[in-house]
Amino acid sequence: MQKIENTLMTSTATTTSIAVAEAGPFAAGSGASPGRATRWMNWLFADKARMFWVLQIAGWLGFFLLHVLSVSTFVAGRSSSALIYSVSSSFIGFLTTTILARPIYRLARKQGPILLLTLTILATLLMAVAMSAMKLQAFGWMFGNEWISLRASRLTNQLFLIVPDIPVNLFLLGSWAGFYFGINNYLNLRDETQRAVLAAHLADQAQLKMLRYQLNPHFLFNTLNAISTLVMVQDGKQANTMISQLSAFLRYSLDSDPLQKTTLAEEVRALKLYLEIEETRFADRLRVHIDIDDDVRDALVPSLILQPAIENAIKYAIAKMESGGELSISAKRKGTKLELLVVDNGPDAPIDPNELIKDATTGVGLVNMRDRLNYLYQEAGVFALSRVKPQGLRVSLEIPFEERT
Repeated sequence: MQKIENTLMTSTATTTSIAVAEAGPFAAGSGASPGRATRWMNWLFADKARMFWVLQIAGWLGFFLLHVLSVSTFVAGRSSSALIYSVSSSFIGFLTTTILARPIYRLARKQGPILLLTLTILATLLMAVAMSAMKLQAFGWMFGNEWISLRASRLTNQLFLIVPDIPVNLFLLGSWAGFYFGINNYLNLRDETQRAVLAAHLADQAQLKMLRYQLNPHFLFNTLNAISTLVMVQDGKQANTMISQLSAFLRYSLDSDPLQKTTLAEEVRALKLYLEIEETRFADRLRVHIDIDDDVRDALVPSLILQPAIENAIKYAIAKMESGGELSISAKRKGTKLELLVVDNGPDAPIDPNELIKDATTGVGLVNMRDRLNYLYQEAGVFALSRVKPQGLRVSLEIPFEERT
């Protein structure tokens, strides 16, 4: 059990590290490494604070350049005063959005929709007025009080000096708020999507582990019962052999990672441990034939993928026969596919073998195999049941042919 828990923890940590390593919303195409632009965008969007400062500085620098090329040149011509005018407008906007807008909008994001909208609108209006007042003071300091007096002489109230600038500031702050809430909502949605994908991936891993570690307790019970019988008849040598075989098989089943693949040669060696136990139990009632082509021995297969089919054949076919039980295991390559077959000569195979996987009492092992194939290969894996003439059942699997590199 400790071994299983350690494997689960290792797999979870690996998955999490992969998710962190690939953080960011911009993924490369399948099988392609991300380009420089993709890596930069993922680096930018991976951290909210970093992204805020990069976009904040870049945004107001862009505003400054636009202001220099249009507004300040129109107001003060190509002069140092025009440049100072643009610098002060941009700097005031930068300070307003950093010191006032950011904490206020951050507080608004935690509220309900109505309060969020109300707080955002009121705060934006007040900050627009405050920006206009700050710009007025800054311009008076830069251009002299005569400039303010000249404009005030044309108005009945000095407060009207800030009125022409309020719509412009409202547009700037409204645009800033739109970007702020839009990007934050996008990041929250991205985080939720990543968590959902990671949770689904971990759930799939847990499901695979559960399917893989689902050893039939009947097998253990029958094996221990056979060992007990051997001890009672004082056949200690045979009992010790069965204990060693059972120990080796269980050790392999626990040590092998269900999320990883093993070579077919290694898989056959493990299955032989299992079959040797069954041959000891059934003696002359069971004959096993293994036919593995030499060119597929290094092919990769899911660990213990055939064991449920072999167990099902022995339990529901061979065990019902008084003699002459045969079990054949074969593997061969078919183009880009690897075909694995488990065939028995049991007498009770149904006319429609697919009924077996609908039976909760007899089809657990076969359903286990089918589900593991679906998880690991999706449409690329094929699981099929068919009758054998004159009697028997064939379990066939087709998976993509892969070799360890």
